[in-house]
Parts: sequence; C-alpha cells; structure tokens
Amino acid sequence: MAELKEAAEQFAKDLANQNIAGLMMAFTPNGMGQAMALQAQMQAAGGPQPSGPVTTTVEVVGQEGDDHLVDLTMSSDAGSRVIATRWKQDATGAWKVDGISLKA
Repeated sequence: MAELKEAAEQFAKDLANQNIAGLMMAFTPNGMGQAMALQAQMQAAGGPQPSGPVTTTVEVVGQEGDDHLVDLTMSSDAGSRVIATRWKQDATGAWKVDGISLKA
C-alpha cells in the first residue's frame, strides 16, 4: 500500500497547489467527471476561500472490492474539508482516482 499512499500524497499536494497538469494525470475518465462536478458544486456553494497555506493529511481508509478508499483532509485558515477518494490501478499498475466527493 506504500505506492498508493505516495500517489495519494502527491495528488493531495497537487490539489493544494492547484497543479492542474498533475491532477489531470491522476484521474480516470470517471474520476475526472466527478471532479468537475464537485468543483462546480463547491463554486456554487461559495463560502470562505483559503488565503493562507493549505496543509494536507492522507489516510488510507480501506478497500471495497478492487477500489481502495483514501480520505484527504485539506486544512487552511478558512477551516478544513475531508475529500473522499476512490483509487484503482490502471493497466500499467499506476494508481488513479476513479471517484471523488466531499465528506459531510
């Protein structure tokens, strides 16, 4: 699972730094669609935007079938949010985000 945690940590770092190129490489087509919907939902909800540094915590939660569940906690001066991600390995063995949502 070390490779999964490393991939998730890089994904969280890319998310915090808004590294679009890195994020694009991390998603499956299904995951990309969910990410775009989530982004639209978050923009519509408004709320405080972080103005300081963002810290991230990655926790491998478990497994459901072939999917591996990872929670990403993003914290800033505006508060924190937990993002639930669902990871799969592609044909080359690389870990990809196949699902993403905000946890309540």
